[in-house]
Amino acid sequence: MKNRTALVILAGAVVVTSSVGALAGCSTLGDKGSAQGAGSTAGLGSAPATPTPTTAAPQTPAARTTTAPATTPATTRPPTGPKIVYFRVTQQPRCPQGTSEYPVEGVPVILEWKVTGAKQVTLSVDGPGVYDTYETAGSATLSFPCGGEPGETVTHTYLLKTVGGGPVRSKRVTASAEVYEAASV
Repeated sequence: MKNRTALVILAGAVVVTSSVGALAGCSTLGDKGSAQGAGSTAGLGSAPATPTPTTAAPQTPAARTTTAPATTPATTRPPTGPKIVYFRVTQQPRCPQGTSEYPVEGVPVILEWKVTGAKQVTLSVDGPGVYDTYETAGSATLSFPCGGEPGETVTHTYLLKTVGGGPVRSKRVTASAEVYEAASV
């Protein structure tokens, strides 16, 4: 009886192993739709000519490892050419005021800038014409014309442009001041 039980268990193992091998062989179809693998040319469900023993347990999804394709980090190139780091008004102007006996002078506008990647800069006042050329880092003190009626606000626009080193970059700033009436005494 022991021999018969061992034979049944062995036969069952061969059937299970054969079924697994047949399923593995059927997973890829050839050109004509027949199962490939282990030399089988029979239809689905047939055992391959030589049974393939399997001993590996199925893996759980957590145990599977996948490798992502290698990626290289994007290299960012620093911008080339001129860059205006800043261009600003550091002293607000003020129009003249007071009386004819005690006049108070107006306050000029002071502009400051820093530019990289250029050879020099130009400054224009209220239009496209160049007022003067300067180094790439510096400041300029400019008189602030206050023509107008008392109570009006006068505004002037200043344009900084880069010269050399690549494409021209530019930036505008404005400064404003109120016109005062100068009383005669």
